[in-house]
Amino acid sequence: MNLGGFAGYILHINLTDKTVERTPLDLGLAENYIGGLGITLKLAYDTIQPGVDALGPDNTIVLGAGPLVGTDLPATSRVFAVTKLPSSGTIGWCGAGGFNFGCELKNAGYDHIIISGKAQNPVYLKIIDDDVQICDAHNLWGMGVAETCEAFWKDYERPLGVLSIGRAGENKVAFSMAFIDRISTLGRGGFGAVMGAKNLKAIMVKGKRGIDVADRKRYRALRKPFLENIRQYPYLKEWQSLGMLKSFPIVPVETYERIKKRRLACVSCPVGCKDIIEIPDGPFNGMVVHTSSALNLLTGLTYGFQDYRESIKLIATLDEYGMDMFEFFGLMGFAKTLHEQGIIQSDDIETEIRMDSLASMETWAGKIVAREGLGNVLANGFKGMLETFGEDSKKYAPSLVKGIHPYTGPGSALPWDLFGTMELGQVLDPRGPHVGSGGSPTYFAKRPLEVFPRHFKRMGIPASATERIITSSDDSDGEQTLNIGILLKYSHSWFSLLGSMGICARGQINRFYNAELCAQLYEAVTGIKTDLDELRLRVDRIWTLYRMANLREGFRRDIHEVLPEQWFGDNGFKEYVSGKPLQIDQAQKMIEDYYEEWGWDRKTGTPTGKILEKLGLSYS
Repeated sequence: MNLGGFAGYILHINLTDKTVERTPLDLGLAENYIGGLGITLKLAYDTIQPGVDALGPDNTIVLGAGPLVGTDLPATSRVFAVTKLPSSGTIGWCGAGGFNFGCELKNAGYDHIIISGKAQNPVYLKIIDDDVQICDAHNLWGMGVAETCEAFWKDYERPLGVLSIGRAGENKVAFSMAFIDRISTLGRGGFGAVMGAKNLKAIMVKGKRGIDVADRKRYRALRKPFLENIRQYPYLKEWQSLGMLKSFPIVPVETYERIKKRRLACVSCPVGCKDIIEIPDGPFNGMVVHTSSALNLLTGLTYGFQDYRESIKLIATLDEYGMDMFEFFGLMGFAKTLHEQGIIQSDDIETEIRMDSLASMETWAGKIVAREGLGNVLANGFKGMLETFGEDSKKYAPSLVKGIHPYTGPGSALPWDLFGTMELGQVLDPRGPHVGSGGSPTYFAKRPLEVFPRHFKRMGIPASATERIITSSDDSDGEQTLNIGILLKYSHSWFSLLGSMGICARGQINRFYNAELCAQLYEAVTGIKTDLDELRLRVDRIWTLYRMANLREGFRRDIHEVLPEQWFGDNGFKEYVSGKPLQIDQAQKMIEDYYEEWGWDRKTGTPTGKILEKLGLSYS
């Protein structure tokens, strides 16, 4: 069989032994786990030893890109990493728009990289086709994210993919991230700290091989009408012009147009969601910032900043450090409250904590990244804060899920109070809170129920499941409602499908894909016989294995899938359809419905023997 889509090799790097090995990709992995996210999770399951210290040398990092990455299909650049994350203590995936990294990895001849051990001194990985080296990184250590990328681009020229950390990762800050090509974030939960603990500053990759397609005639026949459908989308120009600001108008369009220097897109993406921003006036006049979305740069406005230019400056500083901005703001708000309550003493507050002050926030960011004074406690995240300040501090903590502050919900950054799949998914994805929509129509939108079946068909939800998702409410009026738990099962399935193929999951692009088309494209690209039912089976195998990896770590519902009490009450979440205050027993039932729809034990979420046999899985 002419296997297309896959580069064909897995790269094994042992930083302790300084060894490099290249092994062929097992065809069985491709057939059973699709690629990308699926194979990355499987390799992580096989190589991460249960109970390993997330920041210890025995933890493993697995990186991967799906079989569509490197083709010219729209928005096929997605890159995934799986490791044990320090913030949550769980095995978690981290996904990012690959920009150039995923395509260059495939062109160099590799679908996945497995990184083990710890380097004695700072290193980076240089991957240029068959030339793979573990190189000294002393001259890069201490550099920021963008500064590191610029150094590689200067020395090796573009096109070049760069995955790097900043000072936050180097100093093992619990909420540090890695960045791809200085612009795409990879790793809420502390992925940057895992790299830093290994003394791994960066991975640079470039290649010239290209990717084959198994059935070129069929590929072209599928691709042509698909591209035409995108061109005819009535809102395409708006998305290309405004990006994420089209859905989240934090500032007037006129303000965005004034600061927008250029829109950017990952390789093969026809929409683009990334920005180059230039501040046109004021004390930061002429400052140029690259970002995964201008929306991110304006986050400070939701925390009290009055000047959008100051918000841009702060977020740019956090990005250069490689620090999760949402976790930073949540921690600083928590520290401010503890100080006001007398739990943190004034002697420990070297600089006043003002959430609306650029000077205050930049000072504290610097203290955290350098682990100075109270900054050393803050660098260990909410877990470190609660351990340091004890039982009295717990009642002042914001909502936490697996030790991480959620994006949405009471007291969170994003102002949204309807309880949909993303909101419940913050609890039920083992990695913890993130913004992955999973293609669900509940994602930051209130839509009438009559439009949902169309979305269900696109996501590949079996028709038999629709009546379990859209059902009569328990109220006496008998109005229809939405079972968020069951819908989340299929949202996670759709996300797994897209991630395993290498397709971006952001709403403005995955709307053009549908499950049936994905099955056809996968078969045309790889040559692996695939229909929709087979694709569903493989997706179920992937997410169930992900569950098993964390159960093996000691993952438990009563510890790791606890619903924050702040989510309920007069100021809490509301039911998606009725808008009535959400009750905790309703949310608990959603969790159990989610388990049951997967074929897992309804009370514990443990996959049953029946479903394991169906999926060909067993605990090891």
